[in-house]
Amino acid sequence: MSLSLELELIYELALFVAKLIPLVFIGALAANLAVELGFAKRLAKLVSPLLKAAHLPEHLSVPVAVLPLEPRVGHAMLSAMLERGEIGEREVIVSTFLTLPLVIVVFFIPRHYVPVAFPALGVTVAGLYVLCMLAVSSVKMAFSIAYGRSSRLSVAHGPRSLDGGGGPSMAKPDFKEVLRSSVNFAASLTKRVAVRMLAVVAFLAAATYLGLFALVNEALSSVLGFTKLPGQVIAIAATSAISSIAGMALAGAMMAQASITYKEALLGLLVGSLLFRLSSEYPRNSFPFYASIYPLKLAFKLVTLSILIDLPVLLALIAAVAAFM
Repeated sequence: MSLSLELELIYELALFVAKLIPLVFIGALAANLAVELGFAKRLAKLVSPLLKAAHLPEHLSVPVAVLPLEPRVGHAMLSAMLERGEIGEREVIVSTFLTLPLVIVVFFIPRHYVPVAFPALGVTVAGLYVLCMLAVSSVKMAFSIAYGRSSRLSVAHGPRSLDGGGGPSMAKPDFKEVLRSSVNFAASLTKRVAVRMLAVVAFLAAATYLGLFALVNEALSSVLGFTKLPGQVIAIAATSAISSIAGMALAGAMMAQASITYKEALLGLLVGSLLFRLSSEYPRNSFPFYASIYPLKLAFKLVTLSILIDLPVLLALIAAVAAFM
């Protein structure tokens, strides 16, 4: 890996910290205010089918509704509720996977796929690729519903008041007092998260500078050499493993030159998606984010479950495209 690329990746890690810290504060503050002022009950009506399907409590309606709109803020809300003892690991895992198809539809399609995938790949290949990504997220959603329905609530009670009482007061809450307490709690949580986040990012920056992630990416890419995939498919997959946008652009350029078929373009993108998750998404994005806002054990669980679900589903999709397209 070149020095310029290493510095660019370290810069991205620093930018990650700068963006995430204020989002943690905003998410924690919003979660507390929503619970204390009764907004959660109103919002529960909109997401009640999802909550009921996975046997989630009503007070999770706010983060469940926010996750598809801005996943980082939604996770910050879940982190705040976990910190206050209102939910446990079960609720975090179920909520995270339950909303993933909505995250694809609401967050990724308008921000990533519409401006990049469809112009580069055309409607057919881009549409099939998006459907494959939705299939992966839908399997995670099905897992979360099954897990939620087969396991007990981690916490028997609902939200506690900020002063540590057994439940919300029936009297109308004083907004200034609620705001003051919520700001104090959000600031305290953000401080703890920031310390943990800086430690995680420092480790990742060192690993990036030493080229550990480059070695992982090279090892995974070299595995493709032992497959029977065409050279163009391997080129798309290897490029996508580094940058999904660059992989789409390369696949689109090859299709424009009629050097590959729709099937080969889709195969390259799916294989690249698998490699990207293993070499970049899980170690450099998902785990650092989860480890920054959740306990380390829970962060490992979320990433491990993602790997155990994503890999077989993607392999099945790759096999299906190779066999039937």
